[in-house]
Amino acid sequence: MNCIEEVNGTASRIAPREGSIADVIAGRAEWAITSGDAVDFLELLPPGCVDAVWCDPPYCSGGFLETAKRRARGMLQAATIKRLGWFVNDNMGTTGLVWFLRAVAMRAARALRPSGHFGCFTDHRMIDALKPALESSGLRYANLLIWDKLTPGLGKGFRAQHEVVLHFVNRSPEYHASDEGNIHGVRRVPPKKKNHQTPKPPELIARHLRVVAPPGGLVVDPFVGGGGIGVAALRVGARFIGCDVDLGICEDARGALRAEAAALAAPARRERST
Repeated sequence: MNCIEEVNGTASRIAPREGSIADVIAGRAEWAITSGDAVDFLELLPPGCVDAVWCDPPYCSGGFLETAKRRARGMLQAATIKRLGWFVNDNMGTTGLVWFLRAVAMRAARALRPSGHFGCFTDHRMIDALKPALESSGLRYANLLIWDKLTPGLGKGFRAQHEVVLHFVNRSPEYHASDEGNIHGVRRVPPKKKNHQTPKPPELIARHLRVVAPPGGLVVDPFVGGGGIGVAALRVGARFIGCDVDLGICEDARGALRAEAAALAAPARRERST
């Protein structure tokens, strides 16, 4: 990732550049966000160009009971989609989600380098359904990463305090750090934007990406959401391409990455002004 420049003989970081998907793949820019369907987006990527596909898809595991989902027309709650929109608050049924994410994993496997990695956020209720479906893409199940949110959520009994990442690898995986465990305690960050309700903390994602993506490598997120995975990619010196079907979410994510790019360049600007 070419974000270093010489200022009076001192190396300083410059702002990661925004560009097109082609620019990022070719190394002419460091990040891009586009709008579209996740499956279609992944099919457009050249084979074997991505180091890590890391994503936070809809969980579809608790906002509505499964019996209520089965009564809905198709995969969606008709009243809910009118009020909240596509994919918000568990609109899909489990069967629909499994089919969809297997299609995503199939395209991700094609885009990954032989040394690449695939990570998918979910919660404990969806592990049994998703793990074999994702592994059927040809990727190999490698690990279960735990996000300890440090405080329990709502409810009774043993209240949920964690989410998980299902970690898969391609044919000959390469690891770029060996000092991380598979449990990461990071407090949940409340959403700042109305378009995305469950953003993931970039400091959490950065701990994942430093293991699965080399400096200057390419990270892809087909469910860009609040942009946390993209922000984390820039922090660890990787290139990033994100996609989302919602135009408003894409614009929010661009704002998050532009702010992060400016923050990364701030020390260089301060050096030049002194």
